[in-house]
Amino acid sequence: MVIVIAIALLTGCAAPTQLSFDVGESANPEPSMLGGNVTAAPIDRASIDPAPSPPSNDADDNTFNAVEIEERFASLIADWARCFHRPGACDVSLSTAPESPERMRLADALAYYATEQLRTKPNEGRLEWRIESISTSSEDRVRLITCEYDTRIFFDASMSDTELGDIILDATVWTRRVEWVLAKSNDTWRLWSRRIERRSPAEKFCKV
Repeated sequence: MVIVIAIALLTGCAAPTQLSFDVGESANPEPSMLGGNVTAAPIDRASIDPAPSPPSNDADDNTFNAVEIEERFASLIADWARCFHRPGACDVSLSTAPESPERMRLADALAYYATEQLRTKPNEGRLEWRIESISTSSEDRVRLITCEYDTRIFFDASMSDTELGDIILDATVWTRRVEWVLAKSNDTWRLWSRRIERRSPAEKFCKV
């Protein structure tokens, strides 16, 4: 709240109370619901802050390497979130699997943000997350359940070249439980899909 007030004083504009940029909505989102936070640049740990958590994995899967999956996912979600710092410069092929639902959804979201001149900033809010479980049913698919606490701020950059600068567009704090699916492509895990199972702008139900 302190960050939001400080930025609002600097820009002279308050964040709208009705806008909701829920990052990663998967089922036919409206344009205002498309969102995300991270690009194809070096991982920004100030924006993506994974909380350590021992994941649970299938006991019967002898080939399942939970540590490897968790480390790879940390890199993927960092790249995914950074895409929205510079929406027009993100290469979605670096983090998403070919022909995946998430590649299509993320590309659409980035195109919308680029057109509307919307973006996040590396030091304005954080996406914290914790892996609650990891499971797999095949050699090329892994399912992760994560809980996220998202304080990232979304800006309208259309006035960035004026004395007003970037204007706060949405500062909603979201708590979300998310199902991610990773797919192995060319011996590398990439994002296949993202589905929000639960979300709240008021209740912080994640322990991150």
